[in-house]
Amino acid sequence: MYKNNEKNKNNANNNDKVKKSDIKINNSDGAERGYATKQDTKKKSAATASHGADAEKKKSDRESRTPLVVYCKKCNAPAGFDIVHQTYRCKYCHEVTGIEDAKEEIIKWKALNRDARLKAANTGITEMICPKCHARVLFGNNEASEVCVFCKSKLIRRDLSDPSHMPDLIIPFFITKDEAKQRLKTWADEHRRTPEGKAVLSNMNHFCGYYLPYQIVKGPVNARVSRDGTFRGYECGGYLEGTAVGTSKQLDNLVLNDMEPFDWAEAKAFEYGYIAGQPVKLNDSTETEVVSRVRREVEADFEPVVRKVMQTKNVNISIRDERLDSISALLPVYFISSGKLTAVMNGQTGRIAVSTGRSRKTYPWVKEPLIYTIAVALISGAFSGWSAEMMFYATMVFGLIFFCAMGQDKDAVIERICLKSETSKARRDGSALVIDEKNNILKNPYDNTPVFYEYNPDGKRVPVHIRFYTVGRILYSIYNTLVMIFLPALLAAPLRLCVMEPGETFAENFHIEYGAAWYVLTVMCAVIYYIKGLRIDAYENPIIYEFLENGKKKLMEKPAALSFFYMLGINRPDKNGNVMTKKELFNIIMHSGQEGCLLFGGVLFILLGSTLAMVF
Repeated sequence: MYKNNEKNKNNANNNDKVKKSDIKINNSDGAERGYATKQDTKKKSAATASHGADAEKKKSDRESRTPLVVYCKKCNAPAGFDIVHQTYRCKYCHEVTGIEDAKEEIIKWKALNRDARLKAANTGITEMICPKCHARVLFGNNEASEVCVFCKSKLIRRDLSDPSHMPDLIIPFFITKDEAKQRLKTWADEHRRTPEGKAVLSNMNHFCGYYLPYQIVKGPVNARVSRDGTFRGYECGGYLEGTAVGTSKQLDNLVLNDMEPFDWAEAKAFEYGYIAGQPVKLNDSTETEVVSRVRREVEADFEPVVRKVMQTKNVNISIRDERLDSISALLPVYFISSGKLTAVMNGQTGRIAVSTGRSRKTYPWVKEPLIYTIAVALISGAFSGWSAEMMFYATMVFGLIFFCAMGQDKDAVIERICLKSETSKARRDGSALVIDEKNNILKNPYDNTPVFYEYNPDGKRVPVHIRFYTVGRILYSIYNTLVMIFLPALLAAPLRLCVMEPGETFAENFHIEYGAAWYVLTVMCAVIYYIKGLRIDAYENPIIYEFLENGKKKLMEKPAALSFFYMLGINRPDKNGNVMTKKELFNIIMHSGQEGCLLFGGVLFILLGSTLAMVF
């Protein structure tokens, strides 16, 4: 690019010289004007030719670039996406390239390569269509198959599709069919004890290689996410770096996902020469189906981070993808499709994924009530001298309460079983194929981890770090629980000091066990407090830290104190922003009639009775 700038500068200087020569020559005699005009024409022609060469070079550069990379408009280096500021930024010169600028470059690239495809349209291609599954397949002349590999129906020849509808990109096969077949057989031998391994070994005769249709999706994406059992939602934003979405109806897209990623650095502008000797499956999905698949893919990409932040597998993700770019492509895939078996191998990297349609159910919500039940068993054991009978009854009673309360409206999570090899990358050592397997061997150099957003007190949308449980919040909840349960003992202690006789010890006539009635009542309240106050209120009232420009974090606003009174609605703002005080709650109870007075009086009677029983 710098060389092009120098050329443009020299051309501009030449033009300036031509203009100065015109002015000088016009003041000379006719002979001089005639000679100068010829020289001027030559210079103009040279300048025009130079500009034409520059234009052709720029056009060639645009055609040779991959649209999967956004280039810095200043230094021409690849630009990464800045998720925090929602724009492209060069990591070398820090120049900002807007999202609309990147879209414009993709549109120009598509137009240039579409024209090139039309000029190079190859008539040596046969198109076949399956009347049953509607698969559309391209074969080279004399290579056409009579049978559909997807449903085994007879294929019908049809007119070749418009070349302008052919994909924009292609990643050529790197692994030969024999090499791929041997690799898949070796993998199946190693997994022969599994249903997937057995199915592959018994269906190797259906092994074939195709270029399959994909949409390569890239760009910023936003989502609204929430946690099951809560009402609060959160804004989440990320970036898709070349997510491949299969657009073939006949193959399981979830299995195809598991053989990714591809090495996008090897993507080429589509040319008919690449598909010689390999059948091509064309797109047969509607635009609505493709959009639906894209959203499922984005949800799958966001899910691990959202689950980690929300601290559960039961999350809801609603994608907004209005700023995504989509580029059609043909990607190399070897596969076996027979009955419930779908076995695929990445024809570029050698990664394998196999599914027989098996699934498993998990119950992630069970962990939480199980932890609470174990905690109650240990606490009851500590207070009862590890009495097996007391621990059994406490565990049964409270375990039933925990599992019923926390399991309400919770379903099992059904997960598909798909066996897959490690992320891989294929290379050649001479003519020998070498496949390196390592997690994240094709890792994206940019950090595209989804980021959460909230509006700060100034009304500005900022990136944030969300937490629900901190050491301080946990200690505060324990403190609240202990104070509530042992309130009679705390009130009785100073009273005991006042009535102690000389020579008497504090514990001699201080019977903390006489507060049993209060303990039973408050332990039940503590159970409700932990189920509601800490499980629901904590997720409705997160602790939010704002990311600052210098990389540090600051607390956005003081989080709500999740006390027992907050659970009852005190100091909790309603939908209109109104807050109820303790005095207002007392007035509500007193004016609620006989039932409210009896409730308040009963609680007060148990508290005072337990306090006095400990001392007298």
